[in-house]
Amino acid sequence: MKLAHISDLHLNTLFNDSNLLRIKRLIKYIASKSVDHLVISGDLADNADESDLLLLKKLLIKEGFNNSAKLTIVPGNHDIFGCPQKPTDIFTFPDRCKEVNYDEKLSMFNQIFSDSFKDTITFSKEFPYPFIKIVNDILIVGINSITQYSKYKNPFASNGEVKLHQFNILNELLQKYNDKDYFKVVVIHHHFNKIKNTKRSIAGIWQNIEKQTMKLKKKKRLLSLFNKHNVDIVLHGHIHYNEFYERKGISFLNAGASTVGYSGRSLRVNILYFEPNEIKSELHKITESGEIKVEELFRKVYKSNTKLSPNFI
Repeated sequence: MKLAHISDLHLNTLFNDSNLLRIKRLIKYIASKSVDHLVISGDLADNADESDLLLLKKLLIKEGFNNSAKLTIVPGNHDIFGCPQKPTDIFTFPDRCKEVNYDEKLSMFNQIFSDSFKDTITFSKEFPYPFIKIVNDILIVGINSITQYSKYKNPFASNGEVKLHQFNILNELLQKYNDKDYFKVVVIHHHFNKIKNTKRSIAGIWQNIEKQTMKLKKKKRLLSLFNKHNVDIVLHGHIHYNEFYERKGISFLNAGASTVGYSGRSLRVNILYFEPNEIKSELHKITESGEIKVEELFRKVYKSNTKLSPNFI
């Protein structure tokens, strides 16, 4: 099975029309690679705008990503709270977050992409996250890591947390599949590694601020849960660079702002290949001139064919 992973598209037709063209180009490229499934791990829109989310839905449908078998999506903090659009907005943004109706925004997001949630296994209709879906040889686990605004704990609404109630449901759902041989793939917005300091001066100071306002809280218990249930890989975004890393024996892949900052850079998509005893991932870069560069990010080989799902038999 071939799976494409992108994240942090930040579609914003009001402030950044050119991003729409980049997103169109990226989705069209992904469709041309005949992938079996597309995963988008949050921040589809930049400013939590309903019209942008609806526009993106149309683009996905046009390229064939129109149902649960073809598409998996989880929300990002920008999909619920948006973000400052101008430098001066940084001072008023916490007050704006305070006024956001979290449940209403999340419900809107889920409704817009409702086709991608069909045939998922959940605790109940009232709790759409976490969910599980089985696509060919893969068991996909969708987690909502976006948490409510808090004046002191989450002032910019960009920190994340998987609350205990969702955590317990996740454990219960995964428990049912412990004796199955599916590849287990988790999709979540927030990262599990430390933010790298890549800039100095004022930009470096801002990166230090980001370290305190873009955390995934209580991630240690999630790592333990992933180990307990033999999760093969976690797909996420949130931090804007593409990277493969490992923590506590778990593999992580960050799709890292697939279209943001395209000028002088490349559109990016991770394409994962799931074979009976192997997972490998390639990073595809599409430059502004149309050149395509492919590099292997990782390859995980199992000692025996332990991942023989019913589709391989």
